[in-house]
Amino acid sequence: MPILQSVLTKMATQLTDFENYQTHGAYQTALTQKIFVLNFITSYLPIFLTAFVYIPFGNIIVPHLDIFSVAVRPFAEDEKQVRGAGADWTINPDRLRKQVIYFTVTAQVVNLGMELIVPYLKRRGFAWYKGMQSDRAAKNGGAAPNLAMNDPPEDAAFLKRVREEAVLDVYDVNTDIREMVLQFGYLSLFSVVWPLTAVSFVINDWIELRADAIKICVEMQRPTPWRADTIGPWLDSLSFITWLGSLTTSALVYLFFNDGVGPDGHPASIRGWALLLTMFFSEHVFFLVRWGVQIAISKLHSPGLQKERRDRYLVRKQYFEENLNLLEKIPKMAEDAGEINRKSLEEDARAASLHESSPETTFWGRQKGWKEVAKVGRGFIEKGEVDVSPEGKKEL
Repeated sequence: MPILQSVLTKMATQLTDFENYQTHGAYQTALTQKIFVLNFITSYLPIFLTAFVYIPFGNIIVPHLDIFSVAVRPFAEDEKQVRGAGADWTINPDRLRKQVIYFTVTAQVVNLGMELIVPYLKRRGFAWYKGMQSDRAAKNGGAAPNLAMNDPPEDAAFLKRVREEAVLDVYDVNTDIREMVLQFGYLSLFSVVWPLTAVSFVINDWIELRADAIKICVEMQRPTPWRADTIGPWLDSLSFITWLGSLTTSALVYLFFNDGVGPDGHPASIRGWALLLTMFFSEHVFFLVRWGVQIAISKLHSPGLQKERRDRYLVRKQYFEENLNLLEKIPKMAEDAGEINRKSLEEDARAASLHESSPETTFWGRQKGWKEVAKVGRGFIEKGEVDVSPEGKKEL
């Protein structure tokens, strides 16, 4: 299932790219909605079919699905020969519980391995394969030039680390948010089937928190922090799941209150009006609780808090205007790197001796001015661009 979800997520991303949205916000909203719908189908639909089709109506539906008896009947001599598997078929009341345990425990463990172990093995495998190809090309005399050959010895370790980090995958926070939304869906929709669902998620999240830290530090490029007010379209998904949970929870309680096989274990004893009344009552209780929470939160905004928030806003506004005026007085970046003489070298050596130098500070301190930094960066980019012509010649 995690593999299927990753494939569908790539398909949703490609489809959203083809739609060509004007803004990044609209693109993220459309992509989030597609991912939520696809994950809702792959994650929740099997449990819905088991809970509301297989167990309540299995005795009625399965005999009509006995294709074997229909195909063999014209060639049979006796009625006993055409009796298919549907004659001795019975409902398995533990199937629903086992499915919920799989999605809440086993699938989470598999997903953890897909996130942490598989990328590590893939990265090591690609590195080994690339090294083997380089060695083979070197033996045949057609190896590409090594980019690290012209690196200064004191910068070799730093530049090697930069090149290794540049080929890592880009971290996407929506992947982790999607996992949390799916967990919340299992908890809201099907926790009545297996009461230990919440406990399993607490243990999983405790491990997932540390696994995500390892993934960000080791398997991904360094993420750029962006300020965000909310989690965006995922709030709508959580609201929808919460509302749907008020319906499914009441329906599951009504259907499976008799030893897990429904009222008397037969669909005929399921009264439609009683099921709808149960769901109607549960839904309106949810609406009342949500309305009460909204009123309670609105009462927390007292006039004193509003005045404090207003004063804080005015202070931030004044601080921003003062800093903006100071920013206009800052001189523009000089194009020249400045004259390099004995005095400047001594000043650089004195500044370097005041604190412990690292490979990063040593590398960046060697460039004087932004033009020289851009020139060095352009040189690294040009060295990394290797074009293989049809004649088999490598051109830099």
